[in-house]
Amino acid sequence: MAQDSQAQRRLEEVLGHQFRRAELLEEALTHASSAESHNERLEHLGDAVINLVAAEMLFIRHPDAREGLLTQWKSLLVARETLARVGERLELAPYLRVGGGLDGSALPRSLLGNAVESLLGAVYLDAGGGLDPNSGGLAACARLAARWLEPELAALPNRHARAHAKMLLQDWAQAERGAPPSYVVTESHEHLDTRSFHVCAEVAGRRFAGAWAPSKREAERLAAWEAVLVLRAEGEMLGEDGRQDH
Repeated sequence: MAQDSQAQRRLEEVLGHQFRRAELLEEALTHASSAESHNERLEHLGDAVINLVAAEMLFIRHPDAREGLLTQWKSLLVARETLARVGERLELAPYLRVGGGLDGSALPRSLLGNAVESLLGAVYLDAGGGLDPNSGGLAACARLAARWLEPELAALPNRHARAHAKMLLQDWAQAERGAPPSYVVTESHEHLDTRSFHVCAEVAGRRFAGAWAPSKREAERLAAWEAVLVLRAEGEMLGEDGRQDH
C-alpha cells in the first residue's frame, strides 16, 4: 500500500526507526506480487544483517557457549518461523503491499518473516549502510533487532533442547546408563487420509510417558522430549549445563 504520512509515522513508532528515505520503507513493504519494484533485494540484504546481529547478540549473552551450540541457536533465532512471530508482534500485515491472489486474503506467515528481513535491510541503508566508515547502519539494525528478538531469546535454549531432544536423551543415556534409548510404538491409528503413532522412549528398561504424532519420526522426537522433561524434573542436567549440548 502507498504509505500516507500518518500511517508511516505509526509504523515508524512501532518499528523504532524514523526513515529519512521514505522510498526505502515503501519498497520494504512491497511484495513481488504487487509491483516490479519490490522487497526481495532488501530481503537479501536484511538476511545478511540479521544473521550478523543475531550472531553477535548470542556471542555476548552466552560467553561460555561453544561454537556449535551458538550456530544452532542462531539458526533458530533467524528462522522464518521466528521472524514470522516478530512480524506478528509488530503487526506488519496491514502495512504490506501485495497483489494477485494474496490481495484481500489472509497473508501467509512467511511473508511477515520476509518483511522483517526487508525492513532491516531498509533500515541498514537508511542509516547509511556499512561500507561508509562514518555510517550507523549496523548500529541502527543492532538496536532494532535486539528489541524485536528479545522475546525470543529467553525461550531459545528450551526451543533448541526440544528440537534436539533425541540427541540430548541419547547422549545422557549413553553417559549415565551405558546404552542408547529405544523407541517403542505402543499404539497406532489409521484413517482414510491420515495415520498417527504413539511412541514411548525407554532407557535401561525404564519407559517414559509417550507422545502422539502423524509420523514415527516426529512421535519419537516428542517422546524423547517427554523423557527429557521427566529427567530434568528429577535433577538430571540434560541441555541445561552444556554437558549434553553440542
